[in-house]
Amino acid sequence: MNKNKVKQLLLWAIMITALLGISIDVYNNAQGESLLHGFKTFKYFTLQSNTFILLFSVASLFVCNISKKSWFRYTLGPLTAYIILTGLVYLIILEPIYDSEGLKRLSSIILHYVTPPLMFAYWIISEERRYAYSEIFKWLSYPVLFMVWGLLLAITKGDYLYPFFDTSLYGANVAIYLILVAIGFSSMIMLLIFINNTFLTQKPAHKRVRSFDK
Repeated sequence: MNKNKVKQLLLWAIMITALLGISIDVYNNAQGESLLHGFKTFKYFTLQSNTFILLFSVASLFVCNISKKSWFRYTLGPLTAYIILTGLVYLIILEPIYDSEGLKRLSSIILHYVTPPLMFAYWIISEERRYAYSEIFKWLSYPVLFMVWGLLLAITKGDYLYPFFDTSLYGANVAIYLILVAIGFSSMIMLLIFINNTFLTQKPAHKRVRSFDK
């Protein structure tokens, strides 16, 4: 099987699993409530990052020549970073304290343990662009904005998206927890950039300047 076929299969797998996981989560969240209430689950980083890769896979599969657009090629790296962060944060921080079952457990497995490795595999075989380490600041803009928004929800509405936003329990220590999460995000992004620049892409050859004797 050639490389393009593998890429196509991975995109289909990403699209189907992300759509399935999101649909199950929305349906489960709407139980006993309105459908609109079900869509409130999109306030979570998990649903947002999975929606991003769902849109990426749909665009890659069905929008002609979009993969050749320069702006689109710049989305693969950060989207991969976000979905991997989704899986790692859940595995390390949330899995030990969350007790889910039934459809909630099924959607959680799909959105945290299935889509991230699929997207990582696609990134491994597809990324051709070499990253600059300065890109970390652009990649971090979305996670940082999410943390600011999550903190505002916690302070103004008492809506704690994740345990590390719980200002009523941890008070000012929430700032420390968020800084640690941001450091974790930064480290993960730096690792992806390192992997890309060391193993996936070739360093551009330096232009040689010929000197001629007068």
